[in-house]
Amino acid sequence: MSHRILLLAYVVPAVLAVVLGFVGLLQVAESGAVGSTGTVTASAGAATGSNERVAAALERVARTEHVTIVRFVADRTSPVDRRAALTTGAPGTRGATWLRAGYPDFSRGMSTRVEAMAALVEFDPTGTYELDGTDRARSATVDALRSVGYEASSDAIPLARRLGMSDRLDGTLGLVGLVVTGAVVLCLVGTVGAPRRYAVQQAFGRSSGAVLLGECSVVRALLPLIGVAVPTGAAALWWYNRLADVGPFVLAVTAIAAVLLLPVIAAHGVGVLAALRVPMAAGVRGARPTAPLVALAQVARFPAVLLLVAAVFDLVGATAVARSGSTDRDLRAAGASVQLWVTPDPRPVDTQEYWDRIGDFAASALVDGGAILAAPVEVPVGGARSTVPVLFVDDGYLRLRDVRASDGSRVSPGSTRPSVWLPDGTDLDGAELVRALRDWDLRNAAEPGVHLSAVRLADGPLYTFPGDATTPTWLDDAALVVVPDPARAFTPDQLGSWLSSGDVVFRTRADAERSITRAGIGREFSAVVDVGQAAAEEARHARLAVGVGTAAVVSGLAVAVSLSVLATAAHRRRSGRRRFVLATAGASGLRADLGLFAVEFLLVACGAVAVVDAWVGRRPDGTGLHSGLDPVARAADPAALLAAAVVVTLTAVGAVVIGRTARTVVRERGAGAR
Repeated sequence: MSHRILLLAYVVPAVLAVVLGFVGLLQVAESGAVGSTGTVTASAGAATGSNERVAAALERVARTEHVTIVRFVADRTSPVDRRAALTTGAPGTRGATWLRAGYPDFSRGMSTRVEAMAALVEFDPTGTYELDGTDRARSATVDALRSVGYEASSDAIPLARRLGMSDRLDGTLGLVGLVVTGAVVLCLVGTVGAPRRYAVQQAFGRSSGAVLLGECSVVRALLPLIGVAVPTGAAALWWYNRLADVGPFVLAVTAIAAVLLLPVIAAHGVGVLAALRVPMAAGVRGARPTAPLVALAQVARFPAVLLLVAAVFDLVGATAVARSGSTDRDLRAAGASVQLWVTPDPRPVDTQEYWDRIGDFAASALVDGGAILAAPVEVPVGGARSTVPVLFVDDGYLRLRDVRASDGSRVSPGSTRPSVWLPDGTDLDGAELVRALRDWDLRNAAEPGVHLSAVRLADGPLYTFPGDATTPTWLDDAALVVVPDPARAFTPDQLGSWLSSGDVVFRTRADAERSITRAGIGREFSAVVDVGQAAAEEARHARLAVGVGTAAVVSGLAVAVSLSVLATAAHRRRSGRRRFVLATAGASGLRADLGLFAVEFLLVACGAVAVVDAWVGRRPDGTGLHSGLDPVARAADPAALLAAAVVVTLTAVGAVVIGRTARTVVRERGAGAR
């Protein structure tokens, strides 16, 4: 039995290493090129050269240093799952191979089109370039960009980041902690808690070193499993991506497995040495577990519960973000509308002049009718409801979207002053909201000021034209504020901010391109994308996080339940005869197992504190730190309820285990316990 426990302690971290290696390399592949050793970031200088000169300079560096320089740019038609790789083509480099045979995408969720660096004439040359050369190659690239008028800086990519071992998804750290904690406890229970097999070896005269070497039999027992798993995994990887980047994948899995197994190996060795210190006679009889081991098994349950609570919150938050992604309904609502991806970095975002220029462009587009306003904002109102979700729209929004009042009529443009429409059934004080709007958000609106509509909105959500996953696609409980002339009501700085966050939306791609050409500021925008693409990309990453979170919660439950069973079993082995004596003396189950029930009570209290702390840290608080429009913040309440239910379930399982083991001890009359 102890041998199987030790096998399990090694198998679970190894499987986790494969999963983490795959997920980590997937992130690296979707954000750049696997195998890149450094990056060079270019920003506009005082007198920049043409894009053709930039491309030619990079090609010269690639040939001289024998490296590949690549720049990834989003495909404007579908930036979520398509991209272009602008690469140099020096003979004998990866870039030349890509140009000839195509780019080997590690992820099936990303399709990469390879183009020569000469295609840079169609894109903004500022941004990040990746390369696979040495420090000398990075320095040469920096010098080449500076020679054509661009500011440039370089950074090395650490090996851990190249293999996807850093910048992990939320929930992964908790998953690692849970699995390693469980594996370490399994090792200790399988060694210190089962000293008989080591006492027998001592009886045959084997030294401590020989016993430790004999524990390698665990590794030998794993060889058949490895022999089956390796070809099976290779076949699965070939089916998934035709073994693209298989070398970095194997290296990543090996490195992660080494990190995860180090504490397991250490616990195994310490456990064996501790078991060898048990007197031989006591060990052969099957000595009861020591008090420190029993205490360790109980103490290990507390971090497992804390990590499990965090995993539940991460899972619910990731699920909320994933569900906020674009669906068929969302795409129909978006129609042909597009948003601009502003290029804030490395632009001079710290200057007011920059944002005023962007804001003036947004105001001009709103006045011309090529753009519409749809800006979800939290308005502070004080009182019981510290903030109220509000959707600022203009007349163009009402022409594009069919918004109905509670009497069935359509909310239509026509008024010359801003109007506020409250959702039906709300207890919100409309006068207080109007006062808050006059004092801040609409302080620049022309007189006679803001008007509160006597008719309320009909039941039904308002479409927000989401720019990213921090805003829900639909708002069910928001007030609608119609601003006929947003160019006058809001400052250029505010409009520029809304343009950068996707809240100023263009009706069609042609309208956006026409406005950009007329204003002559095309360099300020990196792409024109369909509405919801940024949110869809965030949702795609969230779906990956949902998988990680689900694994974390499931493994967390398994580890927590296993630790509960192991801890109670260790306690029974140590104090079984005492429990039998109390039962025969007529003591109640609660009194006889008061210590175990006290641990369960402390576990519930610890879990409750963790749930409340996580809930307070994520819920909308009205200060702006956690926006009520953020899907993760809005999911704080259900996450807290689910986490509390999980903690209660664990405690109930612990109570059941206590009861069943108590009946077993009484039935066997304390056999084998002292």
